[in-house]
Amino acid sequence: MSALTGASVYTKFNITSKDGKKTVSIIGGVLDFQYFENLYSPITTAIIEVANTGNTVKGPDGDLQGVFNGLPIRGGERIHFQIKTPFDNFAGKSEPFDYVMYVDKILSYATDKRSEHFVLHLVSREGITNEQTRISRKYTDPTIDKTIGQIISLLEPLQPVDLEKSENAFPFTGNMKHPLTWAVLLSKHAVPVGAKSKSAGFFFWQTKRGFVFKSIDGLIKFAKESEKSAQKYYYRETMSNPYENQGESATTILTVQVNKSADLRRSLNEGEKSSYRIFFNPLDFSFTQPNESLYTPDFKNILGEVEKPAAVADPENINATQWAPRVLSGVANVGTLDVGVSTEFNYNPYQDQAQAAARYSSFSNIDLNILVPVNTNLCAGDPVYLEFPKVNDFRETTEIDRKTSGLYIIREITHKFLPTKSYTSMRVVRDSLGIKTKS
Repeated sequence: MSALTGASVYTKFNITSKDGKKTVSIIGGVLDFQYFENLYSPITTAIIEVANTGNTVKGPDGDLQGVFNGLPIRGGERIHFQIKTPFDNFAGKSEPFDYVMYVDKILSYATDKRSEHFVLHLVSREGITNEQTRISRKYTDPTIDKTIGQIISLLEPLQPVDLEKSENAFPFTGNMKHPLTWAVLLSKHAVPVGAKSKSAGFFFWQTKRGFVFKSIDGLIKFAKESEKSAQKYYYRETMSNPYENQGESATTILTVQVNKSADLRRSLNEGEKSSYRIFFNPLDFSFTQPNESLYTPDFKNILGEVEKPAAVADPENINATQWAPRVLSGVANVGTLDVGVSTEFNYNPYQDQAQAAARYSSFSNIDLNILVPVNTNLCAGDPVYLEFPKVNDFRETTEIDRKTSGLYIIREITHKFLPTKSYTSMRVVRDSLGIKTKS
């Protein structure tokens, strides 16, 4: 096993009571710590398992007690950790993984006369604040990114907010929903600048760097622009001594699992290949006409090679057996937020529904899980370049598989720290196979 999968060093692991009066270090008691980020989650989360010998904190009566009841831990306590990993030492990085989270759930607690054992679920501070904040006002900002910027400011985020611009608006009334609920809902309707309703779909998520609002097109564009600087990992048939060649060790894929490389029925059902849009306008009682309803994706910004699209029905002569795989229907939102009578679209689903459905579906066409030596520099949404060997009659080869190798985007990431080992597990995705040929 790699030297870079060895134990990480906790330089700080402090837990502070809700009233801020007591702070205790639990460095010596951490048995297992896992930190999570996910493109589909607007907050960061973690799980920590602690074993403590007790007699650590002065209780209300002045007697020494364990951390759980002496602090006490009841939810909402602040945990500040700093972790120095083997990869940091190898890369010459001086700053540790430094982050603050809060106790969300107590998953288990056990004790005897000499020790205590408990498992805690942690969330970011904004995850707690979000549950105490609701939106009641009307938003009519010119674009969705500006709306999300105003919504997230209610949480007073501790880190910067990275917002990609969108070209469309989505006026709405808050209806007492939480800010992060609206941020995720709005992201599904956002159209990236320049797409002109040919593409849609954003993600809103949180990393240790802060909140991010970025389109799928934007993620792919950034990945291609940063291909040379993207972290590279290789699935090697043989390995040299990891203690003698740490450079090779740091970039080795330890295990790989293919979750999905094709799912035709799912992609058809989700409208990835084509869809029909049929909307009713309650103002003039009209329906979308057949010759205007067909949507066929034509994404120019992809990670791999362009493939021939599936055949679709003729929109001007629809045969009952030739409907597009997915049909989207609904009632147009006309004038619902304005006082008096308005003929303006408050929100036009024609601009984004079919486009977003196709984009989200295609985004995870290729889906892998990989395990690598711990690297806390990586976050959800970052690109990584993966290289796999070409299958060649079980003989060792230096040729790479040009279909499965290439740029991937991190959909989910877990940094796992055990007493003697440290790993980073990633779920990585891409929309198409192949190393894209540079023109």
